[in-house]
Amino acid sequence: MSGNKIAQDKLKLLYILKYINMPLTNIEITNFILDNDILDYFTLQQLLGDLCDSKFVVLNSKNGNEYYSISEAGTAALDMFGEKLPEYFIKQVEKNFYNLKMEIKKHRELLGHYYKRKEDEYIVSLQVMENESIIFSLSINVPDEDLAKHICKKWDSNPEEIFSSIIKTLTTDLS
Repeated sequence: MSGNKIAQDKLKLLYILKYINMPLTNIEITNFILDNDILDYFTLQQLLGDLCDSKFVVLNSKNGNEYYSISEAGTAALDMFGEKLPEYFIKQVEKNFYNLKMEIKKHRELLGHYYKRKEDEYIVSLQVMENESIIFSLSINVPDEDLAKHICKKWDSNPEEIFSSIIKTLTTDLS
């Protein structure tokens, strides 16, 4: 691969990270890049490593996951050399990544998971986050894993409606 192509591919990754404007896991980045046929897997992993080594991308840990985000140096490099990105690529990112950005944001702000506390006891935790602060949290003790899975699946399928219903129930005056 030519040096020019490598540099342009790095700029593409920086542009995507800046456009999404939120930290992404390796799996999220990989899925987006492969789904949109931007780079192959091995090139992507190599370039992510290079960008981290050169401090254009930072890797931070949060809640047991590692997240990539563009650094100030990466933003400066993109500002300096961004005009080298092809117009079709910028349009492709804007078209394909906007919905993805909204999906990630929604997924990160409405969380549902469960864990086994002891035999025949599972704790289901449902949360709503806003600006990285928990604004709603509900823990439910259930007797089996199937019920815990069912509650999480239901929450994942329509968290806004469920949250709204709970808040309405709690705030409506009884006559």
